[in-house]
Amino acid sequence: EGFGFADSTSKKQYTTQTVQPIASISKTLIGLSLFKAQEMCKLNLDEPINKYLPFKVSNPNFPEIPITIRQLAIHTSSITDSDSFWESDYILIEKDHKKGTGIPEYFNKPKIKISLADFLKSLLTEKGDLNNGESFSANKPSATFDYSNVGSNLCALVNESATGIPYQTFTTKYILEPLRMNSSSWTAKNIESKNRSTLYATNSQIMADYTTVGFPASGLITSSADLGKYLSVLIKGYSGKGSLLTKESYDELFKKQLTKSQLPEGVDANSGIFMDYSKRGLGYNGYDPGLMVYMYFNPESLIGKIVLINTDTDFDEDVRLTLDGIYNALGEYEIKFK
Repeated sequence: EGFGFADSTSKKQYTTQTVQPIASISKTLIGLSLFKAQEMCKLNLDEPINKYLPFKVSNPNFPEIPITIRQLAIHTSSITDSDSFWESDYILIEKDHKKGTGIPEYFNKPKIKISLADFLKSLLTEKGDLNNGESFSANKPSATFDYSNVGSNLCALVNESATGIPYQTFTTKYILEPLRMNSSSWTAKNIESKNRSTLYATNSQIMADYTTVGFPASGLITSSADLGKYLSVLIKGYSGKGSLLTKESYDELFKKQLTKSQLPEGVDANSGIFMDYSKRGLGYNGYDPGLMVYMYFNPESLIGKIVLINTDTDFDEDVRLTLDGIYNALGEYEIKFK
């Protein structure tokens, strides 16, 4: 069901067909894409990324240690999200806004959007304009888990370079179209405007429309109905009945990849290939300005739960509490279904 408003001014209802960005849940498509490309014999997860990239990437603190595709996919590559990344990734769509519109300080004015490859090259190469010396950690590749949006975007670029197919085209052909996710796209232009939700900084303050340069890590736009199709196929894959990949690929996708030494002290969670094991189950969550999304399933009951909201959680602590309350209520129904 949908509850509340997709737009509070016009009183447009939020329904299961309403579309909005899903932030980091977009990363899970990178994982599926990697295994599809591997099945096509275009890449191998344990190969160095420099075998495929159009520019060389290495941690300057450990230049002799190659970074692998798998390390990107499980966030152990030693690539970090520098201030330069955060200050450059978010781009406003419109130049002018109504008074009172929420515009975070790190949003950039509208400009010609550079390609993903040029953006990452600027961040990660020695003479890149956005390289401020903070794009790599002091840890060796593979040493420790360090969540990285830059590394995730680089993983999508590896897939694009290895297959010779633009990432948007690849994911549309091998994921969105087979699942008939007809309300899902990487660009708002491809989605009917009547179905798009307004995003809100608070219950009364609209968030300015924006996009991101690093779209693979955060840019998929979809509905709860389409996301339900997607999660259903992930659950089927986990249980050996998936349609997008082979059973062997699904098994590796969900396999716990991190060793105890790679996890921060006191953390008992783990990660598959862009799949997280957490107290909510197996899946992913996403947060961006004006939205938050949970998408998880119970590995034992094989029941999934999804919640999307079109309101920011940073400005009102009650928003996060409400979101968690809704998700916990779904957990009560999970028990009844089981």
